[in-house]
Amino acid sequence: MAKIREDDNNIYLNDYTIPKGMDKSDLKARENIIWAMIGKWISKNPLKRRKNINLQDFIYLRFDGMQETVNKAARNYKSTMAISSLDYILENAVKSGTDKPMSKRQSVFAEMIIMYADTKEYLPYFEKVKMLVGITKQKKDAKKIQYSITAIEPV
Repeated sequence: MAKIREDDNNIYLNDYTIPKGMDKSDLKARENIIWAMIGKWISKNPLKRRKNINLQDFIYLRFDGMQETVNKAARNYKSTMAISSLDYILENAVKSGTDKPMSKRQSVFAEMIIMYADTKEYLPYFEKVKMLVGITKQKKDAKKIQYSITAIEPV
């Protein structure tokens, strides 16, 4: 379980101080924290992939997906916190459906897989995390690329 402390302005998650605010400086700080978390993950996983139990296939990290994750997760401090569980999310997320690419950035993919990971055991600030995974357009050797990660608030 992650070591978490909190005050009015910040969440202290393991070695990271995640600002809760919405100022430009808070968003930039969260972007930097997410890049640091991803960099730490890549240093432990140089092939930039993790086998997903549900899909029985590898999910890869690629720069465009990392960039989208940073852009989306930095908007909410809870989504920033979710990136600390990247390994767990990649491995344990479960497919809930598929969708066609919905934006110009997603148009490089043939299909988007919608997945959810139950993270409340690790990070009690939210119940689950939504992950979008793009399937590349190559028919013979299509790869699954992690596209974005967002914390889902409890209902």
